[in-house]
Amino acid sequence: MSGTTAADYVWFNEQYGDTLAVSGFCVTFVKDLTPVEALNQIGVVIEEGADPDDIDGFDEYPIVASAAAGGTILVEQGGYSCSLDDVANRLSRGTVTATVFRNVNFDQAFIQSENGSVVLTFDSDMPYDRSCHSDRMLSHMRDLGMPLEESDAPDPNYILTAFALAERATGVRLLPAHIDKPTLLGTTEHLC
Repeated sequence: MSGTTAADYVWFNEQYGDTLAVSGFCVTFVKDLTPVEALNQIGVVIEEGADPDDIDGFDEYPIVASAAAGGTILVEQGGYSCSLDDVANRLSRGTVTATVFRNVNFDQAFIQSENGSVVLTFDSDMPYDRSCHSDRMLSHMRDLGMPLEESDAPDPNYILTAFALAERATGVRLLPAHIDKPTLLGTTEHLC
């Protein structure tokens, strides 16, 4: 697991603070699977011949996938399919996944799944209110400075910290190219 921190993800706010961060997103880090394997594992219909760069012109529940060192990054702009427990469970069969989700209403979640089961979940700005195996990533959460008690000061960069925790959980790093230049485009319409 890497020693990444929220500082490694400052680019997200700088590049997407007025777009994705406002309209909502669901970013899933998937260890050891290719983009095709990840999309197939959750039953996403891959849009053959569709240009992943033209996601704005694709309005039917789009999801993009990109190969990353150590696995795959899935991104749903404004989406939430990968934050659903049953999708997370299917996607994590035989591997580890971590999802950082925030919708247009600023509802948010961090979800870690392993081998077909959700193992850790919390509201990204309230990591002290964990469920499932709540101590699973505790040492990393502490190292990242996440508020682990309700009385702790809030983390002003909690989404960036959640990205860092997702990377530590999976060993997969999110880069701007995974959002700007994805390799596959699919639809999650049947998952919703």
